[in-house]
Amino acid sequence: MQFYTLQQASADLSNLIASAVRDHEEAAIVSDYGSVILISQEEFNAMRETLRLLADQRSLRALLMGQAQREAGRQPNVPAAEQVFNDLSDFHS
Repeated sequence: MQFYTLQQASADLSNLIASAVRDHEEAAIVSDYGSVILISQEEFNAMRETLRLLADQRSLRALLMGQAQREAGRQPNVPAAEQVFNDLSDFHS
């Protein structure tokens, strides 16, 4: 991750956006008000979806169970996604 002052980011915003989208390179923009991180919409959406899935107790339990089985050298024996992600049917409706 590269760090930029607000002035640097303003002067090169087009290239920062292109780098975030094309290369998935984050940019930290620092100002007197604090810092923000510039990331692509695709990466932001993926992060939000990951957080949503981890917030669902059933999906988190299934993910952890599958990981423990993989670490033990076994093929994970987990339910189908539709069974685990109980809100999946609402998502596709």
